[in-house]
Amino acid sequence: MKHLLKAMLTVADILALIEEQKTKNLRQLAKETEIPKEQLHLILKDLSRYNLVEYDDETGSVKVSRWLQSLNQKIEKSKPPTGEIILPKLGEVKLQDIVIGNYTSKDLELKVRLKARQKEIAICE
Repeated sequence: MKHLLKAMLTVADILALIEEQKTKNLRQLAKETEIPKEQLHLILKDLSRYNLVEYDDETGSVKVSRWLQSLNQKIEKSKPPTGEIILPKLGEVKLQDIVIGNYTSKDLELKVRLKARQKEIAICE
């Protein structure tokens, strides 16, 4: 996208906000993201051009495209990636963009399961 997003929101962030509410309009989305309406209008037009959202210029309504909603549903039904990590005492690990620190005096085992909408981390001794 050629438009700069305030607060460094990504396209995925904007799509997630739209999908959470099922249908939004330009005004609500601009308020929630703190992106000026004029700029957000251009972003939504771009996303619509790539068939990621259904955006109506006249009413300002916007929703995630049906194919993308269907894809998310298929991902949710599939077996999620899982894993285990041993986090040493007083150590840190970075998973995607999340830093997890162990500030205890024991090694900890992290059990991770990632789904499209739900991310889970269990901490075990």
